Amino acid sequence: MRGSITTFSWRVSLLSILLSTLSFSGEVYRWTDEKGTVHFVDDGSKIPEEYLDRAKRIEVPEEILKESQGMSQPEERPDRVKEYLETLEKRIEAKKKIEKRISELEDELRLSEERLKRIEEYETENYPYYLPLKDSKTGKWIPVGSPYYDEKRKLKNRIESIQAEIRSLQEKLSNLIRSL
Repeated sequence: MRGSITTFSWRVSLLSILLSTLSFSGEVYRWTDEKGTVHFVDDGSKIPEEYLDRAKRIEVPEEILKESQGMSQPEERPDRVKEYLETLEKRIEAKKKIEKRISELEDELRLSEERLKRIEEYETENYPYYLPLKDSKTGKWIPVGSPYYDEKRKLKNRIESIQAEIRSLQEKLSNLIRSL
């Protein structure tokens, strides 16, 4: 019983939509195909030949015709599936860009850390007098500038900024993955 009510409601809704959107000539044709699907057209020439004997002509009263012509056309809705897929595709592209940037930053980080390590090893071997000194009065270590002091300072700052950027990108990537 419930299925027939739903089918009837669906058919009535479809008919009302068709009646409101079709450009009327004052008549509508209705036919049912072999699968049980009901079709409506406003032009008899649009009915397939095999269904001509099943088609029924429905007269549309003048009041409905005038009403339907006065109605505005319903706004076209974008295809939701297409819109979803486009959004998904954009998110995947954004994910790839973020992953690529993280990979580039990790490579740069690795190279910077290796360079810093080589400099420190070189200083230890070749410049033992540039190692930090312990102040006898305060007991604190006093850094002594080596020929590589500026480069080491720049490398340490760059390493810190790379690590911060990687953390930020990983957070964005995590949020993006959750939205997929």
